[in-house]
Amino acid sequence: MKVKELDKTVNLAWSPAFQVPVMLAAGTAAQQLDASFSTSAALEIYDLNLNEPGLDMELRSSIQSQNRFHKLVWGATGAGGNGVIVGGCDNGRLQMYNASRVLAGDDGLLCAPERHTGHVKAIDFNPFQSNLLSTGASESEIFIWDLNNVKTPMTPGAKSQPAEEVVWLAWNKQVQHILASAFSTRCVVWDL
Repeated sequence: MKVKELDKTVNLAWSPAFQVPVMLAAGTAAQQLDASFSTSAALEIYDLNLNEPGLDMELRSSIQSQNRFHKLVWGATGAGGNGVIVGGCDNGRLQMYNASRVLAGDDGLLCAPERHTGHVKAIDFNPFQSNLLSTGASESEIFIWDLNNVKTPMTPGAKSQPAEEVVWLAWNKQVQHILASAFSTRCVVWDL
């Protein structure tokens, strides 16, 4: 049964489990065109509005973005109580937003590090240490970021060979230092 819908070309991230009401972050999808052929980009936050009939969600906030998004995640870490929204973009860029500030209508951009080679398409928060974020891009490049200090990300080890685009990352839900990565032809599990 369909509950709600959004007629936009976006990548989505659920709000953290503690967030009430339940919300969705929607970032304009990279390398896609919508019906309007617009080249603009935005990060929007929607309230699911489950108590209201109809398929529409309530737009709570919308801010312009310099970049479109390949991937969005919404983590429980960060100042302000609503966590951090992280988007993977083109040209090796991440965009990290304070969700409370975005909901207040401010820009909310905390930082936008450009450390990766290629598009950032894989992102996951560590479920045990909410300040740790894994990101993956082309050339088998994987970084582990400490959101308390994003200047110097770590790597889980030597790059997997042959070099490929990282398409998916997931932290183990039982052992905090195990990270799985998926490429187009194989999977690699890392013990940090």
